[in-house]
Amino acid sequence: MRLLFFLLWFSFPVGLVFAQDIESYDYNINDELYDYTESEDVELSGCFWISASLETANYSQTGLSYGGGLAFAYDKGVSIGFKTVYFFDFENKIDILELGFLLRFYLQGFSFCSGPFIQLSAGQALLFRREEVSLPAQWGIIYGSANFGWRFLLDKNYFIEPFIRGGYPFLFGGGLSAGIEF
Repeated sequence: MRLLFFLLWFSFPVGLVFAQDIESYDYNINDELYDYTESEDVELSGCFWISASLETANYSQTGLSYGGGLAFAYDKGVSIGFKTVYFFDFENKIDILELGFLLRFYLQGFSFCSGPFIQLSAGQALLFRREEVSLPAQWGIIYGSANFGWRFLLDKNYFIEPFIRGGYPFLFGGGLSAGIEF
């Protein structure tokens, strides 16, 4: 009887320690720690971001095309925005101006605006050649791309993003962008 009383007496505090509310947990939004319980509604605040990029893609038939661009987006767990990139090749045969929309998904979930991401871009690619091209190519062709990258936060508002991409009318590409969140 004493043994049963002894076991019950010492197991009671252990049960209190391990019987925590499983509905409560901590999570991180934009480097700020929040304690969330199901009775609270925490809303993810959105932000605007802008980034400049240096990129390469194989638009040219003889080699890689190089360029730079800008992207503007609104981010609330998923980024929606506009992207423009100007490419040229060193052989002066082709120049391309990409004008398009972007849709970005962060792979760690909606509460994270950093880490790995997949970005879909689509729009119009305007070709400027030194040689004669067909009329539809002069007006522009539809382009589409899928990017895989990683956003590294340097500070609360600054970031860099290395990425690779594939799509049409180019086959592959990659680059590095740096930006700021507002």
